Amino acid sequence: MSDIPLVEEALARVATGDPSAAQALLEAGLSAPAPNTANALYDLGRLALALEQPVVALGFLDRALECDSQLSPAHVDRGRTLHRLGRGREAIQAMCRAVAIDPDAHAALNRLRWLLDEGRLRTTSALSRLAQRGLPVASVLDVGASDGQWSLAARRIWPDARYHLVEAFDHWRAPLEATCSAQPGFSHVIAAAGNSDGEVWFYNDPDAPYGGAAFQDQPDGKEQPQKSWKVPQVALATEAERVGLKPPFLIKLDTHGFEVPILEGAEALLSQTNLVVIEVYVFHVHPQALLFHEICAWMAEKGFRPIDLSEPLWRPRDEALWQFDLFFVPADRQEFACNAY
Repeated sequence: MSDIPLVEEALARVATGDPSAAQALLEAGLSAPAPNTANALYDLGRLALALEQPVVALGFLDRALECDSQLSPAHVDRGRTLHRLGRGREAIQAMCRAVAIDPDAHAALNRLRWLLDEGRLRTTSALSRLAQRGLPVASVLDVGASDGQWSLAARRIWPDARYHLVEAFDHWRAPLEATCSAQPGFSHVIAAAGNSDGEVWFYNDPDAPYGGAAFQDQPDGKEQPQKSWKVPQVALATEAERVGLKPPFLIKLDTHGFEVPILEGAEALLSQTNLVVIEVYVFHVHPQALLFHEICAWMAEKGFRPIDLSEPLWRPRDEALWQFDLFFVPADRQEFACNAY
């Protein structure tokens, strides 16, 4: 089955929100006679893991290692798979095995460090560190809210805050309605956030509901009506006034490259904002996207500096750092008065 260029292309398409190629390859591998080479089984395991099918992935990776127990990358992905399945100790053991085989296995070393220090890299840990240093939040604008899990996690840190969840993809309407009905102080709107009220193009593959991004113009090459359509757009400053949110604000953006227009629509709120959490990228995931260092420069012009990070993600094709969440606070915060370690 193994065809490295084909597999890498399929994995790249998963990363950009188009899982169809990887799914087709995986289904072909599942329906055909089982391959008997370690590399072919490893490729099937990688595909299954990228498609969020960890049980299937583990089966292929175990069989790959039966064929070649010295295949270090398979131990790495086996560790990632075990972690997804909640088997943390076994995940660490798998990464250790990869490093024992290849002491220069950077992917394994990076993952091992992350697994051993995972608690500090969680979003709730970063939020807790900020709250412990006396950062108040009265209202949260959660943009790219999906089913509301981020706000539910933040509520453990700021239980008395108001939470307004903004989500463009109608796929999440029912879960958001259920979450907001069950949680006092929660509200939501099905709309994209942008620089003004109106409409905007939105692209999303229905088979990949955690992806999706807004575009000022209809996305080139993505004109399929089932994947690209217009949605309502709201400016965060207007939306905050409409639902009666009070400062100080926390703004969270999981918006896949559309951050600048959203922050432009929140301009009137920024002077009263204590924390901005932005999912930032090392690669261009959107034609208009700023890379993470460009986001830092843009936020510096608005008077914010990064203070923490969480949830780093490495892309499966080459284990390069893909994205992470950066936490920005006003540049006059007391933490920046001290430059000593």
